[in-house]
Amino acid sequence: MQPRKSVLAGALAISVAACGGGIDVTTDYDPAIDFSTYQTFAVLEEADGGGQVDRLNDERIKRSLAATLTSRGMRQVDNSNQADAAIGYQFTTEGRVSYQTVNTGWGGYGYGYGGGWYGSGMGVSSSNTTERHYEVGTLIIAIFDTSAQEMIFVSTGSKTLSDKQRSPEDQQARIDEAVQTMLRDFPPGTQR
Repeated sequence: MQPRKSVLAGALAISVAACGGGIDVTTDYDPAIDFSTYQTFAVLEEADGGGQVDRLNDERIKRSLAATLTSRGMRQVDNSNQADAAIGYQFTTEGRVSYQTVNTGWGGYGYGYGGGWYGSGMGVSSSNTTERHYEVGTLIIAIFDTSAQEMIFVSTGSKTLSDKQRSPEDQQARIDEAVQTMLRDFPPGTQR
């Protein structure tokens, strides 16, 4: 990835977390696991968003992950060797293109001189196609069992990115809302 595009992706990274509304979320977990046994967690330092998230947004995401798990009754510890679970994230972007074609006028349909609705009447029609380029960001949050070193829960959220400038406080609020939405089913079996 080019440096300029990497900075842009980092600046836009949290726009995937722009808000809980409009973010497409899927979750998966092992239903055989008793999630009540996980009392402590550590946020993985090496979770850097796949290299696409700048330092400020990386810290915001990690802060939000910790706050969300703490609100669920878990206690944060400094080292994953001391934790029951470890949490990390990755962030990716994908460029997409959409096309919209609008037709105007009549293309020979209607009552024509040949008799009937589909006669050989002359028609005038035109169409206009608009091409739109946009980025979709995907945030993946994974929780691991530290003793088994296996993933036990994963949540993926995708959203069209926005390059609108936001204040640091607004960025944090939007990240918090997205992370809470993505982790709304954690721990599984509890109502949030």
